[in-house]
Amino acid sequence: MEHHPRPPTSAAPSSLSELFAERLRLARAWLGILLSVGLGLRLVLWVAFCETPLELGTLARCLALGALRDGLAAVALLTPLLLALALRRGDGRARPRRRRVGLALFASAVVFGALVEYFYFEEFDARFNNIALDYVLYPGEVGANVWQSYDVPLHVALAGLAGALLSWIASRGRERLERGPLPLGARARAGLIVLVCGTAAGAGSWWFPPATGLARVPGEIADNGLVALVRTFWSADLEYPLYYRTLPTGVARARAAEVLGFPARPDEPFLKRLPTHAGGTPPQQIVILVEESLGSDYVAALGGRFDCTPELERHFADGYLLSGLVANGNRTVRGLEGVLCSFVPLPGYAVLRRGKSENVATVARVLRDSGYRTAFFYGGEGTFDHIQPFVEANGWQEFHAEEEYPEEAFRTAWGVADEYVFDALLARQETARARGEPLFATMLSVSNHKPYAFPRGRYALPSELTGRKGAVRYADACLGGYLDELAARGLADDTLVLIVGDHGARVYGAESIPTASYRIPALFVTSDPRWRGQRSARLCSQVDLVPTLLDLAGIECTAPFLGASLLGRPEGGGRAFVQHNRDVGWLGEHALVVLGLGKSVAFYTRSGPTSDAFTPVPAADAGPELWSLADDASAVFGTAYELYDQRRFRLPSEVELAGVSSSSRSPGPP
Repeated sequence: MEHHPRPPTSAAPSSLSELFAERLRLARAWLGILLSVGLGLRLVLWVAFCETPLELGTLARCLALGALRDGLAAVALLTPLLLALALRRGDGRARPRRRRVGLALFASAVVFGALVEYFYFEEFDARFNNIALDYVLYPGEVGANVWQSYDVPLHVALAGLAGALLSWIASRGRERLERGPLPLGARARAGLIVLVCGTAAGAGSWWFPPATGLARVPGEIADNGLVALVRTFWSADLEYPLYYRTLPTGVARARAAEVLGFPARPDEPFLKRLPTHAGGTPPQQIVILVEESLGSDYVAALGGRFDCTPELERHFADGYLLSGLVANGNRTVRGLEGVLCSFVPLPGYAVLRRGKSENVATVARVLRDSGYRTAFFYGGEGTFDHIQPFVEANGWQEFHAEEEYPEEAFRTAWGVADEYVFDALLARQETARARGEPLFATMLSVSNHKPYAFPRGRYALPSELTGRKGAVRYADACLGGYLDELAARGLADDTLVLIVGDHGARVYGAESIPTASYRIPALFVTSDPRWRGQRSARLCSQVDLVPTLLDLAGIECTAPFLGASLLGRPEGGGRAFVQHNRDVGWLGEHALVVLGLGKSVAFYTRSGPTSDAFTPVPAADAGPELWSLADDASAVFGTAYELYDQRRFRLPSEVELAGVSSSSRSPGPP
């Protein structure tokens, strides 16, 4: 046991820096570790994920901005510890071993956090954002997924070794002994200095301008993950009109009505009649299959980089294919919001997670009112992303989740494998046929998700198929098996099936909203010979799927759905609504307009609807056509927020329905 005699107090130092010399040394070590790890992470992210040609000026700017952000965040984060150091009375003993152990644990935690940020960036091409916030709210599923997807003990050990090395480097030098208990006045002055510095650093972190002139990926690299997460939490449920570009209410309603094909009646409910071009008798069963992470990148027939969906492509001849579809966002709840509600993606939370969603318009409400029994099938826990509470409050009469499947069913952290969910869906369809009961069923798959583990007993997939590509092939095999069983059991002739991805597989691209990674396929499998083997390349959005589905089914309705049926539409003239982090946007054939916090607007142009090469256009150089698109986007998103916030995004009452019928018109082009 070490013992250091108390030095005499007569030679009292004359400054705070001398009084707090050893404590300042420890504070500098904390700050040095945070800044050095931040710099190292930023360099690794640049080398691994920045695909643009190396420009030393851009790299230097990225590192300088990053160091400034890290410094502000570090001071703000360490303020409680620094305040404790400043106010501690002290007894003259240095306790070097305890301090070194504490410093090593601190450094190990910082390194482990950097590893987490690296793997998150690898998956989402971004610092912590809305996806990370959602994950924080569901630690059980996410923790299990992380454990199954990564070698956690190995990374903890690596972080421990790196932390020990960093703490040894930071703590080199001779320990200085404190000169006995510090005077109250000195401690009070030191505490005040810490509070002032911490408050200033926190304010600086918060108000540091997000627009730095860097492209999206270098901008993400220059950001600080912790600050980004706090900003995301703050902006998760913002009042849209206060923070985003809008038009005057009357002008916005009229413009949105024109753009979205609603009757131009600003003083009436925002409703439109959705006619049907298909005609005939509605099918006995309608099924929507939402496939996890099914991006067009994996569909070779749609120009994808990988050939992972032979079963889906085999059935292209059996239905109506959309090859120009763009997802609402990069989260499952965004896909469900667009596919099931025909609603545009507002900043912050999706409709499923917002507080006024107990009575919103959904395809299930329409079909239930048309006499269908409605059921939702999911392989995971219904509480995740608020899925079960939302669907049960908005038209689905049955909800089938993980606990209903056999105990021996193959499982990951996200739920049972797809084949078991398809089995349950087929069994329910058989029961509905036996009862003579019209059925609308929705299924959300889970197998194409980290840890990308799946059973191999039912489908003879090559043993070398592993990881993400293996999971895509497994999910595709399950889908093909379901469609084949549907035909074998005699259900296909009277069933309309929509197959669509919830979002793309991985985010990539330099734009504020990287729409190149948002391309997804959609296939309406139908027995109607007029539409079998047909294809539309029109640029479209997930909001257009419900109107198209109802049109193909021959079911008319009046609803506030923001999309429009694609049947009979020309190939040109489409658009899509997209969201990423705190930004929302309008994607046209030749331009992308992005609306951001602080009422900001960003413009990009491209050569055509199939091009993923976007050129940024400064707002000062944007011409009338681009600003007109910005007005369209502002009108649509602002009106959508108003409809939701005022609880007007719902199916009409009898009085409202009569009013719409008396003055309805066919919707205009989407």
